[in-house]
Amino acid sequence: MNNRYLKARTLARAKHKNQKYGDRPYYVHLDAVTRLASPFGTNAMIAAQLHDVLEDTETSLEELAADFGYVIADAVCYMTDGKLKDRRARKEQVNTRLASLDLSEESARIALIVKACDRLANVRASLHSPEKYFSMYQQEHPAFKQAVYRKGLCEAIWWELDNLLRLSEAS
Repeated sequence: MNNRYLKARTLARAKHKNQKYGDRPYYVHLDAVTRLASPFGTNAMIAAQLHDVLEDTETSLEELAADFGYVIADAVCYMTDGKLKDRRARKEQVNTRLASLDLSEESARIALIVKACDRLANVRASLHSPEKYFSMYQQEHPAFKQAVYRKGLCEAIWWELDNLLRLSEAS
């Protein structure tokens, strides 16, 4: 394994050490996102491990930049929800940011890939949790896809995500 990736995984586990994803350690979610991001390269895997560290811990953008460079730090920053209390407002804010990203910037490309992987991991997990989570992702999907989807970027991720959310509508 790549040393930068191992450093990111170690840092993410340390930063999220007392947090849970449902009833499991938080790293279970980070590892699920990383597996989905792995076909897109080491930087996507590093960003997947770190994608919630600015949002959920006291880690600073400067710390990420010092340890992993600005491509990774910027990618993580693009994905980070603001500190607004209301989920709908937070999602509107981050979706506006993600919709404005230019694929010619590597950190933007990585952020869009990892954000789609994160949502797929969350939707998969929601299939085994209280129904309110799955319904929430279903309701958010049109706005999320409009902001994050870019034709040809990670089509297999979007195919599964769209189908999981669509299949439940037919049931």
